[in-house]
Amino acid sequence: MDREQLLSTILTADPQPGELVYVERRGDSYSWHREGDGEQPTPPDPADAWIYYSWQRVLGKRETASAMLDDLLAEMETMTGCGGDRCRWPLDEPWPMEH
Repeated sequence: MDREQLLSTILTADPQPGELVYVERRGDSYSWHREGDGEQPTPPDPADAWIYYSWQRVLGKRETASAMLDDLLAEMETMTGCGGDRCRWPLDEPWPMEH
């Protein structure tokens, strides 16, 4: 499924806070499932990118859900080396961060 179909199926399924969700991408195709939905068949080829996400909130409006899913997929893409840098901590600043 493409990104729009992914969003639609996740909105329809309406994951609740605390549920663990798995999302993967193979080429331009996405799939997802909730942990505990049953045994998922293992495809012969590994996913290009994948992420587990512990659902934090009810999705609500489509615009909000779309923005949240875009952020989740961008985070997933950082694992491939193809996504942008999403580091939230400046590497040149020591711990603890001071203001």
